[in-house]
Amino acid sequence: MTFHMLIAVMVGLIPSTITKADDSQPYKNCLEDSARQEARSKELQEIVNADQADRASAPNIPEDQWPNILKRDLKRRQRVGEIFGEGCFKNPSDYAAAALVYQHGDQPDHYFQTYIWSKRAVELGDASQKRMIALGIDRFLVNTGKKQLFASQASRPFESKCWCLQPVESTFTDSKRKEFNAKSVKEALQWIDSMNAGTGCPAATECANSNLAPTPPGSVPGIW
Repeated sequence: MTFHMLIAVMVGLIPSTITKADDSQPYKNCLEDSARQEARSKELQEIVNADQADRASAPNIPEDQWPNILKRDLKRRQRVGEIFGEGCFKNPSDYAAAALVYQHGDQPDHYFQTYIWSKRAVELGDASQKRMIALGIDRFLVNTGKKQLFASQASRPFESKCWCLQPVESTFTDSKRKEFNAKSVKEALQWIDSMNAGTGCPAATECANSNLAPTPPGSVPGIW
């Protein structure tokens, strides 16, 4: 969506929002209304808990269950977007919950939004969200045809029982990965070996048929 298109969509939404407002009450934004903000923070935690409950048995979830999970993911993203639009994000946990829900999106913009929200959580004091920054960036890069930086994204090609590591940008160093609480490339391959345990798969390698372009410095401002 271009900037001009985004403005057009936003302008189109304004009249309906205004007509639904209760003019009999003075306006308060969400951060001025502590009871409402606290209720939204609680709801965000309930949303992320439901997201995690849906994935409790991954990667052993039957294929026929995923369509329903993805439908619930969509509803969760929509509600998170509404709460954000309401201006109710305040605490690191609010941003962290939103980041995780959008990490399970289905568009590159969803993964980039994960990066933005997890970065804000870090700025507000939750250093553990550095790992979510890495996950969001890697998923965004791989889904836009670029090599990942943090070695966090695996794939299982169609008609294969073996997981592999999506190609990694070789000029991005393991020391940089460690800054974000991420795995080294060697540790990532060991992680994939653990997912392949008992399947007869060979030692994990980078995925052979992923034609991902290099991700040179300057690709992700502030990170690389």
